Amino acid sequence: MSSVVSATTGSVYGATPVTSRHDEFLDSARLLLGDAQRQLAAGAGDLAVESAYRSALRTAGAVISQSATVAKRKRLPTSAWEKLALTGPRGAYWAENLSKFSRMRGRVASGIELHPRVEDVERLVGLAASFYAETAGEADGVFAA
Repeated sequence: MSSVVSATTGSVYGATPVTSRHDEFLDSARLLLGDAQRQLAAGAGDLAVESAYRSALRTAGAVISQSATVAKRKRLPTSAWEKLALTGPRGAYWAENLSKFSRMRGRVASGIELHPRVEDVERLVGLAASFYAETAGEADGVFAA
């Protein structure tokens, strides 16, 4: 019996695509990162902060989802950054650098800080892009929207 394959998606009609949690996290991270870069370019630093931070969290989720070390632990920390630090030296590096933006993100999200410093937003977006690129296996660490 033959199968009908969609010319646009390349998948068999009626079949559900199989994606891993890792891939789902990275897909979400990529979309959020693109949004952060667009918001930054448009001068909407507050929105760029939220999207970049969420992108970094999704990327952390992708790393955590594939970590045998985290999976074996009986008592996990609740913080995504603390879980990421458990994955190894690179995870600890990214957790240390990205968790520093938690306070800024909270202040922006709550409306306490309406206009974050452009330099801080650029730094967060840059770190989120580099973390995504490293995790997704992109060569130069620069994300192209």
